[in-house]
Amino acid sequence: MGFFANLFGAREKVDTSAATLKPQGVKVIDVRSRGEFQGGHIAGAKNMDVGTSDFAQAVKRLNARHTYLVYCQSGSRSSRAAGTMRAAGLTVLDGGGMHKMQSNGWTVGP
Repeated sequence: MGFFANLFGAREKVDTSAATLKPQGVKVIDVRSRGEFQGGHIAGAKNMDVGTSDFAQAVKRLNARHTYLVYCQSGSRSSRAAGTMRAAGLTVLDGGGMHKMQSNGWTVGP
């Protein structure tokens, strides 16, 4: 294991494909801004903007019995959101950016 893997922990390869996660009932959360969300989002996703001051409060209202899949435009904000959500005791998968989500079988829609 390399220096950074030892320091920050090895990144485990997690299957975030729609074929695997949809049947499990994973809740999809788009952590982009409202405007970005309205411009197109993964079908069935809920919008929770990680850039707002009340994101941490909104996270506390989520049901800890569910598993969540978060995504953003490029993957940066989803990583930050996943960290906040995990710190609140939630089970969270980081889906990365929109392009990655689509390449994993998630469709854009209502």
